[in-house]
Amino acid sequence: MRNLKILSSEYATFRSDIQDYFTSKVLKKPIVIYDPMAGTAPLIPFIETNGHTAYLNDVLPIHVFVNRAKTYQVMQCYRQYDYDRFLNHLLDCMAPLRGNRPCISDKWIDDEVLNGLTLAWHLAERYEENVTTLLRAAILLCVRPLSSITKSKNPTWFKFGGMSSSKSLHEIAAESLARFDKYYGHHYEPLHVKKRGECIFSVQNAAELRLPQEADVILTSPPYCNRLDLIVQYGPENYFLSALGHASPPKDLIGTTTVRDYETVAEDFAYLTSTSEYTSILLNNIRKSRNADDPGYYLKYYTRYFAALIRSIDGALRNLSATGKMYMVTQDNTHRGQLIEIDRVLKESLRKKGWKSRLVKRWERHHLGLRTVSREHAFVRPKQFEKLVVVWR
Repeated sequence: MRNLKILSSEYATFRSDIQDYFTSKVLKKPIVIYDPMAGTAPLIPFIETNGHTAYLNDVLPIHVFVNRAKTYQVMQCYRQYDYDRFLNHLLDCMAPLRGNRPCISDKWIDDEVLNGLTLAWHLAERYEENVTTLLRAAILLCVRPLSSITKSKNPTWFKFGGMSSSKSLHEIAAESLARFDKYYGHHYEPLHVKKRGECIFSVQNAAELRLPQEADVILTSPPYCNRLDLIVQYGPENYFLSALGHASPPKDLIGTTTVRDYETVAEDFAYLTSTSEYTSILLNNIRKSRNADDPGYYLKYYTRYFAALIRSIDGALRNLSATGKMYMVTQDNTHRGQLIEIDRVLKESLRKKGWKSRLVKRWERHHLGLRTVSREHAFVRPKQFEKLVVVWR
């Protein structure tokens, strides 16, 4: 089997060691797969070229729009036309932006640029479906260099307001489309299509989604806690898609630092501390430094995060067949020096409900938002790991 190593420029996340396990140990024959929090869905090529049926769900519309362009049928359409022709189509759609120059704005996207991007989005509708799918995905990847943002020391955290890129429109469009060209070439060209699979995309709260058929395998990587906020990480793209009517409801997002309107902290705290000893210790340690009548930001944040995550995992498992298994990739984090192991929270919660679980593998891996002091993180304590956990009845 060809090594499905993922490059950062290819808009995907799982590293090769995790993918190798999935593709060599789990996905041996055509099955029904479900990823309730699909994100960038890095297994799309394997799913489509080996006959699997996959339900890929994510609450962020940007992932769904981009993931649709990563499918085999869109790749075939791209190969029929070629890069230059698609680039011309993309530039034609983005013609309303040609007069724009680098600008300073106090918003994610300057109003004039936003209007141009909106027109470009609608101009893409004049082409056939697969062409439109790729053009819109490419437009989405043009949003960030056209937006007005300020970078911080944390590579996953941006602030709205600042200066847009000085790159020309042609350069921005070319780089955006080149990312898909590299993706198709890396994943599809050398592969023989044994049996065409199917990817079915949706944008829903994973806790509420019910599939039309049971899944044989659930593969998912829950959003990480702290240090990474999906609303901020994809701030320009979320701002643009919201203007188009594709907003991401904050109440449905697991990874968000917005807890101002979180009103069920007491109920969720009681639930979490009663179902998981590890979570009880973690949350009570955070609570000790706060007034009992004022839970504080961090207690609210972690209580909301774990309550929402457990609800999403419980909802996903309702779609699993009686003999099916769920594989989760989780990543440790820290809070003021205290190690946070997401897999322990989930395993203890699931054990209370009759599910079994075990650790399959783990890799040393620090969170994207944590600045590392060396390649191997030798001087960072406590050690953090990315873990692969299997769950079954």
